[in-house]
Amino acid sequence: SYLRRKEKPMLPKASIEHIVAKQRKALYDMPVGHPREISGSLPYLSDRPLLIGGMRGSGRAMLLGRMLKDEYPEAWYTDFDDPRLAGFDESDFAKLDRLIRDSGKGILLLNKVDCAAGWLPFLSEKPAQGIKVIATVSLPSLLGVEQDMRSNRISGLFVTRRLEPLSYNEFLEFTHKKGSSQAVADYMARGALPEAVQANRPGTMLRLYDRIVCRDLIVAGGIRDRQTLQRVVLHLIASSGGTVTANNLREKLRIKAVSTAAEHMALAERAGLVAFVPILTDNPARQAINPRKVYAADTAMIAALSPEPQPDRDRLFETMIFNHLRRSCSSIRYTTEQGGCDFVATDSEGAIRCVQACREDDSDRMQDKIDGLLFALRATGLRKGTIVTETGSERILRDGLEIEVTDADAFLSETV
Repeated sequence: SYLRRKEKPMLPKASIEHIVAKQRKALYDMPVGHPREISGSLPYLSDRPLLIGGMRGSGRAMLLGRMLKDEYPEAWYTDFDDPRLAGFDESDFAKLDRLIRDSGKGILLLNKVDCAAGWLPFLSEKPAQGIKVIATVSLPSLLGVEQDMRSNRISGLFVTRRLEPLSYNEFLEFTHKKGSSQAVADYMARGALPEAVQANRPGTMLRLYDRIVCRDLIVAGGIRDRQTLQRVVLHLIASSGGTVTANNLREKLRIKAVSTAAEHMALAERAGLVAFVPILTDNPARQAINPRKVYAADTAMIAALSPEPQPDRDRLFETMIFNHLRRSCSSIRYTTEQGGCDFVATDSEGAIRCVQACREDDSDRMQDKIDGLLFALRATGLRKGTIVTETGSERILRDGLEIEVTDADAFLSETV
């Protein structure tokens, strides 16, 4: 064949050194940003590399930049998302290794290291060299590493943490607001992704969404039919707070195979764009045939992508409450009986709570929420449940069970 394989352009060691130096200077010239809640729970430097993963736009680079300025000013820093380092691979890591060795630095802060081919072997050998590592990666990469550790393919090599979008309390700090019903409305409108909240400009969310779809779904997932994937993701985000199945999605969007719809749903979840909630049941067969509820990762993204002039505010409110619960809960399920309960949430210690989202204090809607919550309390054996509204606050006693109606500002202000 006359066709030749295109060789990767050589990236000299001196060029890597120059790029890294410019990155460090640029980082120091940037604002330090606000502290993140995750910082207080991150483990101190250990013999295992610390991987911090999150969806694109969640503030990974900002978090690492703050670490460099406040905690590890002498650390080595490299940002692998830099277009000047495009195509970085194993041979380039060997050059980077020599630069790090020559610098004498024992701590590495690496931003989006998974953009480079061969990043896992590079990080894996650092403990034996006596070098401590903190690295940020995409959410799919983090989930992949955690799955490999569970299957013992790379057991015990890494410590992993997930960086969530801004909590309500973090949003208040970012925007210099005090808690109130208006602050809750602003949080729901502006969303929880630091990149978009900080910019606060029209179009920022759409550009961020486009980068997530292109890089974390299409490229990372090896997707050829981009149009179908984009239609699936848009439908899932627009359906936030509703139910969905792969088969219904196939029929509604006229997709050729159920497996394609299911694969695209899984990709959207791994990228952090949506989360799925199964029905509450001990019967695996019932759980398999029942639809799951879908929730978008960000309320502002729902509004930005909505084809409607004004998205359903009740769905936005429910999505906001779900994302708050997800920060501290290991599992969330829903019920359908007696009007249904939005969230039966279990935390990492096994404690269960039943929560309803009811934005408006409408009497008929509130009664449905009370009935559904009472059923969920009896089903779980709990004595107390919660209904979150925009502004309401009261205590309801029914048949020996207690329902606390609380406003969203108080509920979202809970430390999780």
